[in-house]
Amino acid sequence: MSVMNASVLQSAMRLWLKVSNADHFEKATWQPAEVQERKLLEVIRRNRETEYGREHDFAHVRSVADFQRAVPRNTYETLMPSITRMTHGEQNILTADAPLMFATTSGTTGRAKYIPVTPSYLHEYSHAIHVHTYRVLADHPDILGGKTLTSVSSDREGVTEGGIPYGAISGYLNRTQPGSIRKFYSLPQEIGMIKDIDRKYYLTLRHGLADDIRYLVTPNPSSLLLLAAKMNLYADELIHDIRTGTVNANFLPEDAPASLIASLRADPARAAELAAIVRRTGQLLPVDAWPNLRVISCWKGGTMPLYLAKLPDYYGNCHVRDFGYMASEGRGSTPLVNAGAGGVLSITSHFLEFLPEEQRDDPDAPLLTCEQLQPDHQYYVFLTTSAGLYRYDINDVVRVVDFYHKTPVIEFVRKGQGISSITGEKLTESQVTAAVLAVVKRYGFSIEHFTACVEWGEPPRYAFYVEMGDGMGAEECRRFLLAVDRALYEQNIEYESKRESQRLGPLVLKRVAPGSYQRLRQARVAEGAPEAQVKIPHLSTNMKFGERMDVVEEIRIEAEDPR
Repeated sequence: MSVMNASVLQSAMRLWLKVSNADHFEKATWQPAEVQERKLLEVIRRNRETEYGREHDFAHVRSVADFQRAVPRNTYETLMPSITRMTHGEQNILTADAPLMFATTSGTTGRAKYIPVTPSYLHEYSHAIHVHTYRVLADHPDILGGKTLTSVSSDREGVTEGGIPYGAISGYLNRTQPGSIRKFYSLPQEIGMIKDIDRKYYLTLRHGLADDIRYLVTPNPSSLLLLAAKMNLYADELIHDIRTGTVNANFLPEDAPASLIASLRADPARAAELAAIVRRTGQLLPVDAWPNLRVISCWKGGTMPLYLAKLPDYYGNCHVRDFGYMASEGRGSTPLVNAGAGGVLSITSHFLEFLPEEQRDDPDAPLLTCEQLQPDHQYYVFLTTSAGLYRYDINDVVRVVDFYHKTPVIEFVRKGQGISSITGEKLTESQVTAAVLAVVKRYGFSIEHFTACVEWGEPPRYAFYVEMGDGMGAEECRRFLLAVDRALYEQNIEYESKRESQRLGPLVLKRVAPGSYQRLRQARVAEGAPEAQVKIPHLSTNMKFGERMDVVEEIRIEAEDPR
């Protein structure tokens, strides 16, 4: 492509994103209540002749209030019989549109769920992505002068009983991209078919290191750390392959399609650049390999700060923008700036309702609409989308951190199930994350991954499964455990009370072998979870979590006063 043609294409892409998506969203943020009601009624009208629409009198829904009276709250379990029929090929059950595919969730809180992806839902989902992309390009206009490296998952993990494919919605969007847009992306969509983590990351780097990467997009920042580690580990092999135009046979799947490597070419000059970096620094890291990298887009809220704190060591002072609150079930927010972990509520994508966190156990508490939300309050989210999810309890807690024009800016806090209460302490995942982050920041302990779990006994206690970094001997591990116990006192007064009364025992640390969490990630991918969306829980209520971990050492603090 000539320089002039490339420039024209870049300008056309920005203009299309602005006119077709970003301007509409910007205008909508001044009148969120009206926009949300229009979105709701659009969904209702489209689906009023479905089986669900007839059962709940969609034909007579004229307002938000009508809808709230006619339709009960739903969970996946309440909708599952209808979704199961859809997977068998029955039509006009929840949606008038026939599903193009089913998006599978990552299954971090239970078995995989199947979310219908209809043409109208795909439009809603893509709209929020396009607004996000436009704002990134507006703030970093030279991104399109290079390539974007975005995590790729497969939309064809299998087919349902009705012959409808299921997999990752991101894979469908990637596979159906127009050729003119695909030119800006580094990776072929076939990489999403690879299940083996080492092979997938090697081939990602084989493509990405040959390009001028300016924008990195992956939901989970832990994936970015793994990418950097693999880059350094396989530096020699990657440089050789770039020099010769080959792919190391150890990392090429036996049944790999030709299109997986069709675009790769020998590039001795690029190989020489990378080899010079290794000679100069003794390693190969993204900060040096991709000097034009402008921005990273990944999750920043919830449990992610542990990983975010490590990114500068590998990616330098690159800007990091939140990926947005999203799931297979829908897009909840659209970040417009690099700062913070919040995004503007996606009012033009879906209809959203909210339940104050403190009213979770009240079945009669009314759900609120976006204009009723208060700053610095936390809410459970309920979605109504064109995927057939009506007043759907996604079991996520978000916090209102600001307002953009008249629309709330929300930040993901935790999954609703991220609470453990053995003796009434109501310990949350966000409190556990905050405690460990505070300890790491204060004392400099090297922690790669961790998960706190309940360990039953007399009394019961919390066990921390931890994959330690360098320099963490037995004494350092013991100091870490003591410091975390103290930090949990500060985070949760009920935890302090239960510890003081000995209803909760002291913490126990279960040190796991290096690579344990990567093997956990590999196992989750093998079970069907999109690799980039595999989350490491910092607090797990699964009593069998530890059965997958290779514990090499156990450290207790039986007689210590945590104060």
